[in-house]
Amino acid sequence: MVNGRRSGIWKGSLLACGKNDKVDAARFAALWLILSLFGGCTPRQPSLSLYTDAVALRESGRDRPAIKKLEKLVKTDPDFKPAYSELGKAYERVGDPRKALAAFKQAAEMEPASSENQLNLAQTYEKLEKHLPAAQAYGRAAELDPNRVDAFVDAADCSMKGGQLAQAAAYCERAGMERSRELLPALAKACEGQKDYVRAIAVYERLLTLGDPDPNVLVSLGVACVKAERYDRARDALTAATQKRPNDGTAFRHLGFCFIKMGDMDRAMQAYQRSIDLDGGDWEAYRGLGTVCILKADQTGDDRWREQGVRHWRRSLAVNPNQSKRQVLERLIRENTRQPNPSQGLND
Repeated sequence: MVNGRRSGIWKGSLLACGKNDKVDAARFAALWLILSLFGGCTPRQPSLSLYTDAVALRESGRDRPAIKKLEKLVKTDPDFKPAYSELGKAYERVGDPRKALAAFKQAAEMEPASSENQLNLAQTYEKLEKHLPAAQAYGRAAELDPNRVDAFVDAADCSMKGGQLAQAAAYCERAGMERSRELLPALAKACEGQKDYVRAIAVYERLLTLGDPDPNVLVSLGVACVKAERYDRARDALTAATQKRPNDGTAFRHLGFCFIKMGDMDRAMQAYQRSIDLDGGDWEAYRGLGTVCILKADQTGDDRWREQGVRHWRRSLAVNPNQSKRQVLERLIRENTRQPNPSQGLND
């Protein structure tokens, strides 16, 4: 098993699967004999004997002896299709994923319409951290079996890990957004990490359609919209977040920054002040409020705003002296601090 979310998909060994797979193996053996008889062919008794012996060994947990029989079988009868899948499972059980991959690839090539073979192949690729081939195999498994639509979610996950975000989004669409709900936030963040804010916005928008809008998603959407310079949509999303969660200082802080970008300094100041009222330790809000005050000073020519701005910046540094842009902020404080004129009063 690759991880917990696929416990309902990964079959594992025949022993682990239980009676259904044992029945399948028996049915295959019987079917093979019937087809051989009706097709006028001589039954492949040696191959069937090796195969059923190997199945029995695997059911009893003796995977290495099973591997020996299956290796002999595929060497003497390379067209015996089900042997490759069983061989892959046996190698998987003994901790040899590379040999398991080779066997599963052969099984998938010989029976390309088998969803089970594609799924085994996908999970082994993923175990080897070959994310893009895994995504392709997961997608193929879901296409072959309508009951395995959740494999599209696995395909999206692997696509995202492989850096193919557009492909990941397409697989999420095919899986259905409700099934992809848990994956979508990570996909949106990955898009933001690649500065693909347009796609991130689209993912957040889809998340909002899956039920009552989550304030966290609204805030993330607002931040992405600011970065994409979609300020009106950012304002609407962040305002909605503050209405749903009026004690969320983070939402007010991001709203303040949005208002700065929109040129509305009065509302920006109100939003930052609200954030500080809710959390007196929000150093980013102090820094933002200081910036608003400096901009107000530049607009009005009133240096009292500048003094307030410097005071808020200093407060930000006092709350978090290790902030990432400390040196920049210290320089701005020096540049905006009025120096006393040494000649003042000499001519009085």
